Amino acid sequence: MRIARPQPGEPVRLLTGPDGRPTLGKDGQPRYRAVVDVGTTGAGKRRQLTTTHRSLSAARDWVTKTRAEVRAGTFTAPERTTFDQLADEWLASKSSVRDVTRRGYADVLKAVRVQIGAERVQQITRADIDGVMVALATDGGRLGRPLSRRSLQYTLTTMRAVFRFGIPRLIPVNPADGVEIPRAAARRAEVTPWEPAELLKFRAVADDHELAGAWRLSLSGLRRSEVLGLAWDAVDLDAGTVRVERGRVRVDGSHTATDDTKSSASERTVPVEALHPGTVALLRSLKVRQAADRLAAGSAYKDTGYVVVDALGQPLAPEAFTAAFTALCRDAGVPVVRLHWLRHTLATILHRSGTEAADAAAMLGHSTTVHLTYYVTSTRPGIDRAAAAFAAALSTTGS
Repeated sequence: MRIARPQPGEPVRLLTGPDGRPTLGKDGQPRYRAVVDVGTTGAGKRRQLTTTHRSLSAARDWVTKTRAEVRAGTFTAPERTTFDQLADEWLASKSSVRDVTRRGYADVLKAVRVQIGAERVQQITRADIDGVMVALATDGGRLGRPLSRRSLQYTLTTMRAVFRFGIPRLIPVNPADGVEIPRAAARRAEVTPWEPAELLKFRAVADDHELAGAWRLSLSGLRRSEVLGLAWDAVDLDAGTVRVERGRVRVDGSHTATDDTKSSASERTVPVEALHPGTVALLRSLKVRQAADRLAAGSAYKDTGYVVVDALGQPLAPEAFTAAFTALCRDAGVPVVRLHWLRHTLATILHRSGTEAADAAAMLGHSTTVHLTYYVTSTRPGIDRAAAAFAAALSTTGS
């Protein structure tokens, strides 16, 4: 067998045994060792990287590639760090975000970890990320269902952030950059906001509910977490306003946690009485009922200070609040929609009324971009009104 030998001066040598004969691998082929300077140590000494290859051409290719990366400043030394390890490091670095947000990141990464968690970060390619997205779009959700496009986008954004955390220590470029959501991905369920008449029908029935004051808060655009996290000291009954400063959400099992609002834009003062006259009276009634519950329960009553509590003063579970909303929708004879869609209803009504997007967004507690992109929703009646307005415009022009 003819064995290729490196040229004199090459940073590659043929491995040999004590007898001077070439060292052969299990495949019967010789092995070559390449050594390249990749920088200096903290003490100013040369830092070298050594690798072993199955052929002389592979060793030469590696030398050329590594030297080019060193010159370009894109070289990264081989590491055994896996995606799981990098994700853990990234999550640990998120000390400035809310616990709820960090848990959200951890949850969205669970399905990704199943796919590539054990893979070394340096060996993960864009093709691997494409494969992850296809898998999640096929059966990556709960009970093996496809993730929605919105969930896929959130997952991809989080993956990009994890890989970005490893640049340049582990990888020179982000393998998730340029990856797109699969075309066949399930689209987000179409939001169907209520028409103004439907909102009024619901309000009329909800005003007779024991939590009537709380439903007025939801009808004023507060998120479920904001309603359930609202304390009486943030309610100004004289001014008819509430200050949104905190949110209470489910964290795990039967536990909830109260934390800062979803974003800085979420912190706001909402004129609930101006939005729905009579709201202050309903909130006063709710406060009176809680005082009566406190007297009836005696020492068993826990004064938590929340606006929405049960007969013993305990904060109402988020799921119980949503279930009560669903029951009220049926009682009112209006479409049963997600509780969060009340915010879409307000946004759409405000938009149709000519309210400036920035003003509506400020009242609902999100950015103008989010307001126009996600909350101002088109509907069948809205399309019909747009068509009628267009026809009327042409008619006026023609005359």
